[in-house]
Order: sequence, then C-alpha cells, then structure tokens
Amino acid sequence: MKNRMLVTLQALACLMLLTLQPQAWAAEEGVLTPLKVLVRSDDAKFIGSKVGGLQVQVRAVATGEVLAHGPLEGGTGDTAALMQQPQLRGQSATTGEPASFNAELALERPTRVEIVVTGPLGVAQSAQSTALSLWLLPGEDRAQRPVILHMSGLIVDLVDYQLAAQALTVTAQVTMLCGCPLDRDGLWPVSDFSVALQVLQAGQPVAQQALTFTGVENEFSGTLTLPGAGDFELQVTATQRSTGNAGVYQHPLRVSAAAQQPQEQ
Repeated sequence: MKNRMLVTLQALACLMLLTLQPQAWAAEEGVLTPLKVLVRSDDAKFIGSKVGGLQVQVRAVATGEVLAHGPLEGGTGDTAALMQQPQLRGQSATTGEPASFNAELALERPTRVEIVVTGPLGVAQSAQSTALSLWLLPGEDRAQRPVILHMSGLIVDLVDYQLAAQALTVTAQVTMLCGCPLDRDGLWPVSDFSVALQVLQAGQPVAQQALTFTGVENEFSGTLTLPGAGDFELQVTATQRSTGNAGVYQHPLRVSAAAQQPQEQ
C-alpha cells in the first residue's frame, strides 16, 4: 500500500513538473544548436554598436518560420588581428569578443536556414541588407565556429551645410561601415577615398564640387555656387578606390529667392 502511494505521488510530481515547465518541454522537441553570427565590413573590422548595431533574422528556408531574431551588438574586434596580421587557412580573427548575435535553435532535423542582416542602424541612409543561406545540423556548434557575413559600403553623413548668397558650403563625414576612421596616415588613408558633392534640380545635376579632407578625422568639406533659388537635392557620394566601397547621403534643400537661405523640406 505504501509503495503504491509512493508511485502515485511520484507520477503526480512528474505531471506537475511538465505543467509548470512548458518551455523546457518544448526545447526537448529538438536538439539545441548554438549559433553565433558576425558581420565584417569589407576592408575593415566587425560591425557593431559603434554604428548603431545590426538586426539579424534567422529563418527556415523550407517553411519560412523565423527561428531567431534580434540585435547584433558589441565592439569592432582586434585591429591588429583583423587588419595587420596574416590569416592562415582555418584561422579566424575573432579574438577580442567582437560584435555578434547569439542564439540557440531547437532543431529536429538538418535545416537549411537563411540569415538576413540589416544595418548599420545608426545612419538610416547607410543601412543595407545582406543574406546567407546554409545548412545547420542538430547539435552542431556554430557558436565556436561562427557564421561570418560581409557587407560592402561606406557610411556617409551630413555634418553641416551653410549658404552665403549663392555659395553653398557642405561638410560631410565618411567612415567604413564599422565606423573605422579615415585619416591622413591611418589604416584607412583619405588618399584612397573620393568624396563629391552634387546639387540636383528636378533630378538633373546643376552643380558639383569635390570635397577635400579638412584635417579632422572623417571630415570632408567644399563649396559650390548654386544656380539660383528653388528646390534642390543635395547629394554627397563617397568611394574607396582600392575596393569599390561606396556610400551616398541625400538631403532636400529649399533656397529662398529673397534671403537665399536654405530650408529643409
């Protein structure tokens, strides 16, 4: 009698445990599979919090089910390992805990996934998307051997613009996608970059001018003459000659005929 009661109590305890822990029970339906995602800027370092971070989504290709999503945050990584030391086959310069997205997927079977990354989120006009599809096997640790995506491009942002009579002076900021700095003698020398200002009216260029390095890290500036009053679009473009990396910033500009002062639309 005592043994029967003990068995009954044990059964009730197990039932209560399953009822109170539905998330743990659900996880046991698949094998936990660690995943780490990093994103590297072309010719630079890892992209992370310095430029507003990235948004990551992992989905099953066959069903469209979103398996994980969230922000990718953290630092840019070890400069020497990434930019100055040769990398041998089988080695990855992920020392220094660079920015990453981490998840644990519950996989029941080998699953082809698509990883979509959007950003950097700090400057809206520089945000873009890149994607990669690959097979993940249940229990295979892709955190110790992380998935690394790459993004091409430059971040271009407007620092200031001023109008005196018909002379428009523009100062812009240009960096690598990771926020890594451009300078005269740094790892990313300004001599490798071309920055230009165009003013368009009705979609057609009406004035243009090269922007030159100001001596302040990342800053380029120049002055051009506007053809008169009206509604314009200010456009700053930047390119890296050695890689083809490029970025664009566009901004509406309304010039008053009376005051010749710019007003945002």
